[in-house]
Amino acid sequence: MFRYLVTALMHRRPPLGRRLAFARARLAARASWRWTGREAFPATFAPVQAMGLTFPNPLGIAAGFDKRGQLGRRAGALGFGCIEVGTLTPRDAAAYVASKPARGATGSILGVNIGMSPETAPPYAQHDYLVGLRAVWGQADYIAINLCSPRAAELLHPSRREILEALLVALKREQRALTAVSGRYVPLAVKVRLPPGAVELPEVVARLAALRFDALIAAIDGGPPATSQRYADWQAAEWQRRACDRIERLAAVLAGRLPIIAVGGIGSAQHVAGRLRAGATLVQLHDALVYEGPWVALAIQRAGTRGTWPGACATVPLRDATGPDARP
Repeated sequence: MFRYLVTALMHRRPPLGRRLAFARARLAARASWRWTGREAFPATFAPVQAMGLTFPNPLGIAAGFDKRGQLGRRAGALGFGCIEVGTLTPRDAAAYVASKPARGATGSILGVNIGMSPETAPPYAQHDYLVGLRAVWGQADYIAINLCSPRAAELLHPSRREILEALLVALKREQRALTAVSGRYVPLAVKVRLPPGAVELPEVVARLAALRFDALIAAIDGGPPATSQRYADWQAAEWQRRACDRIERLAAVLAGRLPIIAVGGIGSAQHVAGRLRAGATLVQLHDALVYEGPWVALAIQRAGTRGTWPGACATVPLRDATGPDARP
């Protein structure tokens, strides 16, 4: 019944449908946390080492589902090993930090996704990202640099190459400075959209590896708006094959220098297994939480326990992304 209701709302009033799905997930996590005080279900995946962090399992919630951090680390109560909140603009980041306690609460790994203000022109992007980085440093286990928004995506155009290079260098420099001051290293991941039908990989992929960022978040999707029809299309084997092909190409180019976090079209145990086999270290779900409900991670883990899908949890190779290239 819930799925039919959400699907109908997503067809007619998408914002309302997403709010309803988020409210349901938040209530489910709160109820589970109240009864157990911890993750409600034991992980059937092995823990994953990536970015110098230990993820309880490779399943994460992508940025955009929990925009203001209201679910946050309690995502672990739904069976997720990680959640990425945001995207936070500089103004959002300040409000988020003011409303949250300092890092140290138990629960899933917390990533904070930061981005540009809609009114910021690309030449001034560096200011927005550095303000966001400094603001959330104390709360995040890792920070994601969002280059997927329509405004930020302009930075990936060849004509903006120098601006993008200056931004990436400035982010790594600030990461080192904040590490020295705080005594704590916070990994930086960069999120880039990779449309399934595109032929070439963005130039920025090679630069991220050369500058020794900590991870690449590969969003395999066509961008907004996300519709119920697109979610249905993602169930087709051909769409899944294209996404896995993109991950395989990324993995070949990066050759283990950066862990890959796969996002886009992931909603079942088979989808997870495909991305992991293709070379992803972690995966993130978004629309599956909207359409399937808050227990989708549990369903994926149960499928792995039964071994009913190819590459079940016990046999999927989970790459170790730690090592000399994981830090600057």
